Amino acid sequence: MGKSKIKKPSGGSSSRRIPESALTHPTGSENADEQHPSFRFEHTDENRWLLSNWQPSEIDDLIRAFQKIERYTWAQIKSQGSKQRGGSVGCGYKLITNHPKLPESVSDDVKLSEMRVDERKRIFGFRVGSVYYIVWFDRDHSVCPE
Repeated sequence: MGKSKIKKPSGGSSSRRIPESALTHPTGSENADEQHPSFRFEHTDENRWLLSNWQPSEIDDLIRAFQKIERYTWAQIKSQGSKQRGGSVGCGYKLITNHPKLPESVSDDVKLSEMRVDERKRIFGFRVGSVYYIVWFDRDHSVCPE
């Protein structure tokens, strides 16, 4: 049996080349505020404000909130949050300065924030680039009550 050879692509057309922009890593030099968020769970607290305490319908609300939040860029998410306490709109993104002690896996110098799931429920976490690391799942607005 003879070995089959892989044909080389024809070099005549430059339109078949992959654009440079497709080869760059999404967290490269591009401004993270212009990217859409993704969510990570590696720093989620295993002792307080657990997702396992949520009812199935509340988890459905959370999934819908993730789907809504992912449609926006970080710049859009940040522009929706209110500068005044109690006046959040949209995703309700707010930086939180007075919060409970963070889990040991989270550095004390992160900028903790909250985002709205609905009128009562929130997620708390911090952002690195375009990634949002969720720390707490707050189903009854008890992490940082207003």
